[in-house]
Amino acid sequence: MRPISKVLLLIVAAFLVYLLLPRTPNLKGFDPVELAKLEVSAWKAEKANKGTDALIARFRIYTSQFHFAPVTAFRMAQSEAAALEGLKREKDGNMNPGDENRALSAFTEKYALMKGQMKADFDADALAREEMGWQMALRDGGPVSEVAAPITHVLAALYGGLPEDFVDVATSLANSQAEILGENRSGVDSAQGAEEAAREGYKLLKEIATTPPAGA
Repeated sequence: MRPISKVLLLIVAAFLVYLLLPRTPNLKGFDPVELAKLEVSAWKAEKANKGTDALIARFRIYTSQFHFAPVTAFRMAQSEAAALEGLKREKDGNMNPGDENRALSAFTEKYALMKGQMKADFDADALAREEMGWQMALRDGGPVSEVAAPITHVLAALYGGLPEDFVDVATSLANSQAEILGENRSGVDSAQGAEEAAREGYKLLKEIATTPPAGA
């Protein structure tokens, strides 16, 4: 076997190991600074209609920050992208019959994939409806409180606790996302403010997620 063939085999083998090596997702193991950068990158790409860039950013979020297996992470990123694309078509007046239901189904698929790898017991359908609610409020230029309210329910289901425990986190994240994707936003001058808001939100989430319950 020629040296170049051996190198190619090693590359293929390493790639297969990367894809198939079992991983244990960890929603608490993220770096707030890096996660904020990736989130804003995804939102900016979405605003600019750069679907591939947004997909890559979301894939990196699920693999590097939450440690999902690459195949699962890619499918989750695809599902999220499909849902958001359906909602964007509706806003632009180009929605096809059934797009809203397909968007909800795509969000449900994302949470079902997450639930399966995490072996969690949350309701994927319920979380999909919550995300649908906050993305539609964001798309329609709703107040930050309207965007943040569903986020608190998603965070409570994923991290444990009550929705009111996550109000400050959700408000920061809603403000951040609105800076890029909200109604009447350019998505250019607001990127720095969006990243700062996301960073503060994720720092607080990290603190809440890693602090043992009182009396533990």
